Amino acid sequence: MRKWHARELAICICIFVTTLPIARATSNDTPGVDGPSQEETLAFIKDTWGACATMHSGWERMVAKDGSIWDGDRMAKVDVVVTPPSSLRIITRLNERRKLSGIFEVQTPEERIQEFDLTTLSSDIGLERAGQNANLYGIRLRCARAACVTEWAASLALPGKSMHDLKTGKLIVTRLDDLIYEHHAPKDNPSENKGEAYIPVCDKVALESLSKAFQHAIIKAGGKKPLF
Repeated sequence: MRKWHARELAICICIFVTTLPIARATSNDTPGVDGPSQEETLAFIKDTWGACATMHSGWERMVAKDGSIWDGDRMAKVDVVVTPPSSLRIITRLNERRKLSGIFEVQTPEERIQEFDLTTLSSDIGLERAGQNANLYGIRLRCARAACVTEWAASLALPGKSMHDLKTGKLIVTRLDDLIYEHHAPKDNPSENKGEAYIPVCDKVALESLSKAFQHAIIKAGGKKPLF
């Protein structure tokens, strides 16, 4: 009787030991959607850009197609509007200053509005730096199908100031909030973007955090990789 119990116990231990690694491998290899909820992740994305405030790239040397040498500086501010359950509206105010040989200066202030649903995006997130020596970074979101990002763009002006003086650098934009629409709001002139969205980020730490947050949110929302 004792031999029978000992044999049964040995068989049970053997089965337990052989099946344990399989169970562990199965649980580790299966992709999950654990972690923060969709609401928490979208709130984190919004708050991260809110903490970035107004971003500056710093002056950087650029060579134009005609061989002329320019110094460029970019200023950006990003606001995020969350539309449950998974839609985002990202409003980016930009002003790019360019100097030709330190003499002639050009400014191009504009506002871009990008709208998309996380379910239409790919979880393949692109991380970029604005330039080799720039302090401004950027995140690039790619569509999982065709052109899923709707984008509007509009020129901005300083109220009561000449647009010629603004664009030629006689007026320097120091606060993006001081700018207004030159002619009409972006919503009056929609156009489809080419399947991706680029949004400026203030530093490398925020960039890495946002990339992980977006990847989590896209996977949780049901986004997928493009077919081609």
